[in-house]
Amino acid sequence: MGILEVVQSLDKGGRTVRFCDTVEGLRSQGQTVTAVSLKAPTVNIKLDDVVVLPRKEGLNWRLFFQLARLIRKRRISLIHAHCELSQFYAGVVGRLLGVPVVGTFHRSDVSRYRPSALNWVLKRCLSRFIAVSSERMALIQSQLDLPPDQCAVVHGGTAVGPEPDGEQISAIRQQLSLNQDQFVILSLGHLGAIKGHQDSIQALALAIERGSCAHLYIAGEGSSEEQQRLLELTSVLGLNTRVSFLGQLNNAPQWLTACDIFLLPSREEAFGLVFIEAGAKAKPVIATHVGGIPDIVMDQQTGILVPPASPERIAEAIVKLENDAELCQRLGAAAYQRVATRFSRQHMVSNYLEQFQQLQHEATP
Repeated sequence: MGILEVVQSLDKGGRTVRFCDTVEGLRSQGQTVTAVSLKAPTVNIKLDDVVVLPRKEGLNWRLFFQLARLIRKRRISLIHAHCELSQFYAGVVGRLLGVPVVGTFHRSDVSRYRPSALNWVLKRCLSRFIAVSSERMALIQSQLDLPPDQCAVVHGGTAVGPEPDGEQISAIRQQLSLNQDQFVILSLGHLGAIKGHQDSIQALALAIERGSCAHLYIAGEGSSEEQQRLLELTSVLGLNTRVSFLGQLNNAPQWLTACDIFLLPSREEAFGLVFIEAGAKAKPVIATHVGGIPDIVMDQQTGILVPPASPERIAEAIVKLENDAELCQRLGAAAYQRVATRFSRQHMVSNYLEQFQQLQHEATP
């Protein structure tokens, strides 16, 4: 099968990770895949053969012709486009050339799924609508009035290695200069308010009032204004010695292995790749009951779910896990098993390939 994977940009974030993993995974299963981005990558990626077709502002007529030429030259039999602009350009071309087009919808911004001229075009050009979570699937179907037989959920996936043991955790803590006895809370995500770091900081202050000895490590980038707001909140609450800002990590798997629990109380989340990355390291998660997170985190079974913007409930969860090592271990082990069986990269790619093959079969006379 000749597959064209199209993405509108390769910036830092879960969409870029998923795009690259999908391309690599399909190739590992013997598929011929051409990777296209409508913007030059802004981060280092593991694909070295991405075709860049720059998209200009406004309606870019030249891009239609460039995609059409590429589809004919590479003998593409199926197109998979990630997010709305790549779906628009690839969808129109695919419709004209008679090539089925699959669209994966990644956005956390729910306004993207409302009826619009763009979504009207996508509804008529895409052969299959893929959502990254059950909640997003329900939203897309209801907002765009899509037939169920054209819709599917394909969850993201991550690399799943052996479950970390105590010796490995201890060694990595030593490498990271972490106290072996410290209760380490890790938050990993963009510093914007949508990720809820402000709620984590306020929750830590409440937990400390109840005797917590935890230390919160926040990793991620953001604007200078976003970072300053979090720094000021930390200072106002007297937490300068209990909260550390790590910036953008190049060793996130080591930090996920070393921490005791993972915390990210997002205000909105289409899926949440980082939650399965935490589960792959057997870490219990404190997260919010929003978006696609409940597809990943099972409340009281692999982690603890709380309402968004609820520092009080987060503090209760922190204290509960800090004071119950057996509960931590049990939730973490269950999280690992859930990720290994349902959220591996291989599982994601196999689900995509099943959708692609079904479309190919339907298109065969």
